[in-house]
Amino acid sequence: MTKENNESDKFDTMPFIALIHHISKNRLRYTVKNPNRIDMIHEGRYLLAIHNNKNLSQDDLAATFGQSKGTIAKALRKLEDKKYVERKIDENNRRKYILNATKKGEELAILLKKELDEWEEKVGIDKLDENAKNQLRQIARKSEEIIEE
Repeated sequence: MTKENNESDKFDTMPFIALIHHISKNRLRYTVKNPNRIDMIHEGRYLLAIHNNKNLSQDDLAATFGQSKGTIAKALRKLEDKKYVERKIDENNRRKYILNATKKGEELAILLKKELDEWEEKVGIDKLDENAKNQLRQIARKSEEIIEE
């Protein structure tokens, strides 16, 4: 549905935070269609984070995504079962697991990243200037700080 003749639509009156939620939700809906049938709400996001950050721990994932350790562990088990991720005990802290993508996981992460980049291009996120992106990052940081207070 496109806006014609300067008619108002639901997005004109939607609160800003609802716009962000709507975009995020539609991104997830789009990625559900991915041919790999990987859960992009949890597994896919975690795989991409592991791909982008070598030697990430389970605790790091929990902190990054605001998820419980149990939710992270469950998703990681699925990724391990599919041979996308390896968990190894940290040599410096035996209670901590370090995560790395397998070759199969790296290949999938590259494919998922490409699909997400294509979506961002289709909706125009790639056209946002760096200042706008940095402002959104700052808002995200501040929102997390306020919650932690």
